[in-house]
Amino acid sequence: MDDERNLTRFEQPMDDSGMHWTRGVAAGSLVVGALLLVTGRRAAGLAVAAAGGAVALLEDPEAVRDAWNSIPDLVHSGQDFLSRAEGIIDDINQQKDRLRNMISREA
Repeated sequence: MDDERNLTRFEQPMDDSGMHWTRGVAAGSLVVGALLLVTGRRAAGLAVAAAGGAVALLEDPEAVRDAWNSIPDLVHSGQDFLSRAEGIIDDINQQKDRLRNMISREA
């Protein structure tokens, strides 16, 4: 079974620094895709990010599978964070209303 896994990974030539070129391409394209999305070039950003994801998938399919499987936990954590932030904002708004009422009574 290990032999089959090793056969699915193809040997990557390294540059002089010892880094696989596919890792550099994947990381660079994901960063460029994110920058394009931030600057408003949505279609180009998605295309470049998708290409980076495809290269990352070729580099290490196990790591990509693990990252994909962890997405539901990340979404759940994000939802928890947002609900806590919403509670804090509601508390601040209540305090603001109380303070406003106190000031308007005194005036």
